[in-house]
Amino acid sequence: MNKELEFLKNEVSYTETEDLDFLKSEVFKIHPYTRSIEKLEKNSTENSIRSTIEYNQYGQEIYSKLSSNQIELEEAKQLMHKKFIQLRNKNRVPLKRKRKKKLKFDHDVETLIIHKKYKIDLNLCNMDETQTFTHKDISIIIPTRKSILKHIHVDRKYNYYCFVTLTLTGPTIFGGVTSKVPILNVQGIPNNDYDERMTKALNDIIERIPDYEEKESNIVCTRILITITQATWKSIDNWYPKTTRKFKKFKDFTLFLASNRNENCLKQCVEKLGGKWNYNKKLEDMLPQKKIITYIPALMDIQYVNSMEDLITDYNEEIYSLDCKNIARLLKWNGHIGVITKLDPTRKIGKIQKQKRLEVEDTNTEEIFFDIESFTNEKNFQIPYLICWSKTNGSIHKRIGKNCINDFVQYIINLKKNVILYAWFGSGYDYQHVLPYFKKKCIKDKYIIKNNMITYSELYFKHSKIILKDPFLFILTSLDKAAKAFNVINKGSFPHSLIKDWPDLQKIYPHWIKTQRKIIEFKHDNKLNIKINTTLEEDNITNNSTIIEKAIEYCSIDVIAMKQVWQKFKKLVKENLQISISEKTFTLSQLSMKIMEASLDRNIELYVPTSEEYQFIRNSIYGGRVAAKNGTYNEEIVYADVVSLYPSAMKLLEHSYGKPSKVFSINFNKHGIYDVTLIHKSNSKPNHYLEFVPRRIDKKLIWSWFKEHRGTYHTYDLLIAIQEGFEIICHSGIEYPNKGYIFNNFIDKLYTLKDIHTNCKCKEQPCPIRMVAKIALNGGGYGKFVQKPIDKEVYIVKRDVVAGECENLSQNENGEICIGKRIVKKPKFFNLDGEDYDKMIIERDDDPIYSTQCGVSILSASRYRLYNLCKKFEGLEIIYSDTDSIFVRKNTIDWELFKNTCGKNLGELDSTIDKTKNAIIHYMLIGGPKMYAFQYKNNKNNIITKLHCKGVPTFMLSIDQFEYLLHKKDRKLAYHFEIIRRKLVTVTTDKIIKDIKQT
Repeated sequence: MNKELEFLKNEVSYTETEDLDFLKSEVFKIHPYTRSIEKLEKNSTENSIRSTIEYNQYGQEIYSKLSSNQIELEEAKQLMHKKFIQLRNKNRVPLKRKRKKKLKFDHDVETLIIHKKYKIDLNLCNMDETQTFTHKDISIIIPTRKSILKHIHVDRKYNYYCFVTLTLTGPTIFGGVTSKVPILNVQGIPNNDYDERMTKALNDIIERIPDYEEKESNIVCTRILITITQATWKSIDNWYPKTTRKFKKFKDFTLFLASNRNENCLKQCVEKLGGKWNYNKKLEDMLPQKKIITYIPALMDIQYVNSMEDLITDYNEEIYSLDCKNIARLLKWNGHIGVITKLDPTRKIGKIQKQKRLEVEDTNTEEIFFDIESFTNEKNFQIPYLICWSKTNGSIHKRIGKNCINDFVQYIINLKKNVILYAWFGSGYDYQHVLPYFKKKCIKDKYIIKNNMITYSELYFKHSKIILKDPFLFILTSLDKAAKAFNVINKGSFPHSLIKDWPDLQKIYPHWIKTQRKIIEFKHDNKLNIKINTTLEEDNITNNSTIIEKAIEYCSIDVIAMKQVWQKFKKLVKENLQISISEKTFTLSQLSMKIMEASLDRNIELYVPTSEEYQFIRNSIYGGRVAAKNGTYNEEIVYADVVSLYPSAMKLLEHSYGKPSKVFSINFNKHGIYDVTLIHKSNSKPNHYLEFVPRRIDKKLIWSWFKEHRGTYHTYDLLIAIQEGFEIICHSGIEYPNKGYIFNNFIDKLYTLKDIHTNCKCKEQPCPIRMVAKIALNGGGYGKFVQKPIDKEVYIVKRDVVAGECENLSQNENGEICIGKRIVKKPKFFNLDGEDYDKMIIERDDDPIYSTQCGVSILSASRYRLYNLCKKFEGLEIIYSDTDSIFVRKNTIDWELFKNTCGKNLGELDSTIDKTKNAIIHYMLIGGPKMYAFQYKNNKNNIITKLHCKGVPTFMLSIDQFEYLLHKKDRKLAYHFEIIRRKLVTVTTDKIIKDIKQT
């Protein structure tokens, strides 16, 4: 017994226990989150290696032999030591590779000398001390600060940028990563407010859990990532070595550069500020100014500074002042310092939207189209193995292998000309692969990032500028559907699951392979699980090509199809709408807004609200109306939708313009937005009440009847409320002086074009001109009106360093610092890849740039339009509605009147399903908003099934699943499938479980 105790205690150096039963249960224990040596970060610590699956499995075997007297204690210890050495050698990075890595870091960073840059990837098994963290009844086991610090070794001669992030994972779909929390300060001393900061970061993550998981779900901390950068700042003589100028003018400030190389830059600044230089005195003692504000570049690079908005500093109440005489404003960066000698005032001019000429912009920029093929490795990362590309009038080029992306990027840079790169859905996939390679080589870059999608990017090089644009953001459909709609080469198909690793690329299948999907279902308790089983089937055609040769063929066709679609789309837009798509136009809504502005009458001025007015107006923005009466309907149901609902609301109803005035009563001869209390005349829900009056409770949109509610509404919503029996008490509002049919020119232009080419005799069928008109019409411009002003800026920055410098800034009690002339929350940082980059998020309040009230008017008018169409049918009962469509019980309407009312004209109800006019649904199941199934007979007397469940691939759905779900209230569906996660500089494939229940 003693030898067993000694052997186990030898493996657990941190415990003093003599309890053999405890040691037997805890030592060599393998948890669900225990990692293998293959997935462990290179050059991991001894504790990390001893916590691997391989080490613990071997330990279990040795302990079994020891306890059965097959081996002696000393032999057991020696065997475990040999196993550790074997695993450690496997985990080590060879010396040559280490040197190459270091050279790479030194090359990447010109002015910041990074001496060491590494990460420590751990899990709870590596921690000898944990604690329970609880927030909103959700408890999670996390490591203590003390246990994390044991894995970090400090050399005080360097600056330290050291951060911790925790990954939380739920049982089905939830996954969250905390923002970066500093565990050391820049001197390498443990950060005393780590626990407080981590608590806030965890709270932010836990707040999101109810949107994804059940309240009682088990949330686990699955990863502890420590990133460490050791660095020293390299002093430089001058920010702009080639300049001899004393001053540099920026967008809104002037900077004294202290550019005399023969004199100390600090001395130059002191004398410029009227002080007397004394080497033995502190800066503040040499300056006559009582206040000093020291700025640094927000992105830690002088190349990115264009205005005050690119500078960051400690919290300071004087930040709004323009005084540069009594306040010394210094710009300090990388051992050099300058003086801001003048701040230009920010002029706020009342903005308006009015008629603008459409400028035809032709540039000499080269257009290149590319596509990437990749496979998923064992760590679930998408690994590119092939990239194909083509110039506008060129042939297909390709690069294959592990360096294919780097080779492509170097090829583009070597062109030394301005280039626009296109990739279909590149914003969410292809650009996330190429961006880190471009970023390492460019002088500076800027992006527009939304929902981790790179919607637009500009990268500047010595001889060129490279722009990333996504054709998908204009055409908003798959490349396959776009190719068919524009009558170009058909996109092919490819069995991506054949490739698991690099050797697979050279395989030859005698008969080419097609993948087939089969849905497998199994029940567990009250849950029906649905999974995808992918099988491979041989084609009848003989094949002599390798997988990579087939991939090249498939990828090349994709590039050609994309190029042809985009060129045709641009050509038709220019010919039919008299507009060229400029470099800076990168979405359909932007394009539609430009067309709309060009169509306004000259006397129409659309007022753009101030920030204060916007806060009031935004409260009247209610999204699309989605109402569902759950249940099974074995009866006749009628479907109808409004023909182009939003365009019809823009054309058939009036909208306001001009500068508003504040009011305290409602004038229904004008349009406005009002803070009101609605009180219904009845004490209970009236018969035939139509749920068209919205309200927002706890941020949730509700459409059901209510007795009383205070909210903010547009005139069109109030007109609905009056008809539905509400009395209105007005507290305040804003009212517009004019109203009219201001969007008619815009709608007429596009709708007429669409109508002409719906049944045209054009040579190409289906007519692509109709498609262009439809795309522009659907873009509508109205989406831009209600677009939220930018409330966060996203940057991709150097790992740890920018976060570390921001940590040095002093903040106020609200956690605020200063950026430019604004007080904002201190930026948050998130690991992107754990290697080179962080995501930096700056939250801010920006001014609106569009007429928000016009968007509100269009949304409200759309509800008003559909409401009045429904009111024509007394007693009509809607069982499901989604924005522009309704499902109605047939026995509650005059069917003949309904049929005669329907049509194909703008703003009419249309009862066509697919190509079946006046289709009757005979069976329908509704599980909640965005979740329904129905069956109907088409015009060929075939029974057609339609299925929809938001967030679930349609091919996984079946009507039997809906029947199972609706049979009992406590039943659930669980869909198991893979999704692509966009991480800006990497792409991963994750397996998720999406739970569905009645809502």
